[in-house]
Amino acid sequence: MKWLNRVNQAWNKARELPYLGRGSFAVAITLLIISMLMGWHRTHPDDAVDAALNQAQQAQMDVPQGILVLAKVLPYLNLWVRLGVPVLLIVIWRRWGNLRRLMLPVSIASISVAVWSIASDLVDYIAHSHMTEIGEPPAPLAFAFKLVFIALVFLSVPVALYYYRSIGILERYTLRTFLHPLVFCFVSFFTLWIIMDLLDNLKDFQESKSGVVRVVTFYLGMIPFVYTQILPVALLLAVLYSLTRMSKANELISILGTGQSLLRVLRPIFVCSMYACTLNMAANYYWAPRAENHRVAVFSAMKAHAADSIMASAIMFHDEQTDRTWFVATFPFSMRSGNERMHGVQIREEDKQGRPTRTIIAPDVGWSPRVGWRFYDGKELIYQNGKLESIRPFPIVKDGHTVLEVKGIEETPWSLVSYALKPDFMSVPELVSYLRAHPKAADDKLAPFRTHFWQRFALPWQAMALVLVAAPLGVAYSRRGSVGGIAGSVFIFFIYMFMNNLFLNLGKGGHVPPWLTVWLPHLLFGTLGIILFHYRSQNRDLPSFKLRLSKLKPQIARPRNRSAPLPDASAT
Repeated sequence: MKWLNRVNQAWNKARELPYLGRGSFAVAITLLIISMLMGWHRTHPDDAVDAALNQAQQAQMDVPQGILVLAKVLPYLNLWVRLGVPVLLIVIWRRWGNLRRLMLPVSIASISVAVWSIASDLVDYIAHSHMTEIGEPPAPLAFAFKLVFIALVFLSVPVALYYYRSIGILERYTLRTFLHPLVFCFVSFFTLWIIMDLLDNLKDFQESKSGVVRVVTFYLGMIPFVYTQILPVALLLAVLYSLTRMSKANELISILGTGQSLLRVLRPIFVCSMYACTLNMAANYYWAPRAENHRVAVFSAMKAHAADSIMASAIMFHDEQTDRTWFVATFPFSMRSGNERMHGVQIREEDKQGRPTRTIIAPDVGWSPRVGWRFYDGKELIYQNGKLESIRPFPIVKDGHTVLEVKGIEETPWSLVSYALKPDFMSVPELVSYLRAHPKAADDKLAPFRTHFWQRFALPWQAMALVLVAAPLGVAYSRRGSVGGIAGSVFIFFIYMFMNNLFLNLGKGGHVPPWLTVWLPHLLFGTLGIILFHYRSQNRDLPSFKLRLSKLKPQIARPRNRSAPLPDASAT
């Protein structure tokens, strides 16, 4: 193990080199300034900005002013993220353990990544400001909230570091005691989830000849979804373990003996739980349902041996206003103006008497918000009085493919696939677009989408309700209360999950208002947790519920009076 000792020594020497962090940061700033003077944005444009400019030129439309501004700014943000953020990570590594010196590099790195992420998302939104990539109506307010959540995720890191720096020694000890089992639960559950999912789908990865990099990238993209799934049970177990451990070691009694209240002692746990739930709400707003939808699409494509990920298949759509019937064999997860296409498309147009007038059959079909529909390598069938008159090949030859461009079709890919979508896998912007696109649909049809819209905001806070219930049950001032509190918390957890699913199904069925059905379990169990915490903070026994089988009260048997004379037997 001599080589390991040498590596450790070299690691420590590199960490102690003078001016390594400041020198690297100065070099990164110098390179950024030189790139600005040399016009880096002209020679190295951003890919998304370049694609948006090409789309505008092909459609012969004016380029939005926001795209022109981002075309000058985003290349430098990309360069800074590639150069500056790794340098800041080196500075953070060298200053690890010194909270005061960590604040500046952590803040700069968080702000840099937040600005870069927001600018990257703005490019795609501005390019499709009047209509998104598959034709659904835009939702500006929902997109604005998405940007707010992006900023919240990255900018909350220095805020959390500042909070840890400002609290006292006892609160830091309580927070560290809680964070150790919480991180262990996250790592364990995430690893277990990946192993189970990989065992179920390993055959599909092998048949599609997916490399290690693709598999690793796929599961890294699943982190937001897995985080939303394991957070409630991870917080529950971490709270029970940390408080039970502190109770058995009489640490809670010692801290309470200093004159502090139970609320102040457990405040770091509540603050950390609220922070985790806030990140959960950010993930559940867009990225978690998007990741699960992408996962389903990828595995559907693998099973069908398709090149693109499949968002929906075997779609049949009929427009009553235009008397046009569509059939789509496979719909890819994301259509990007000709880069990805629908497969196996057939269109049948009819007159008012129901007789066919035209049929278009194409193996591949593309769509663009500005250009319209493009059909590739197919045929166009023309009917006269309901009888086939001629079969025409597509007229335009482009890049080795025959192309038919049709601009008079009102339907969009969103019109076709929206009726096949499931609200369980839709993000908040997609749900808002769906509700705006179908305002006159039946209430029973819209009820699942409205319910899941409210659930995107309510579901992340079920973990906080569980923490409020588990905290007073995990606090025990004697050895007798720990096991009963843990058992009660686990029992309440299963009841909570059952009620959450029950009320969700009631809302999807239209029996309960959507905004009420998703928040009602949180309010009930949150109120129960506050009541239990009040009992525990007052050092009172928690209320117990006993099942009374009979209303008759037991009577005490009176002792027999031996001095009384016995009855005369001859008298009877």
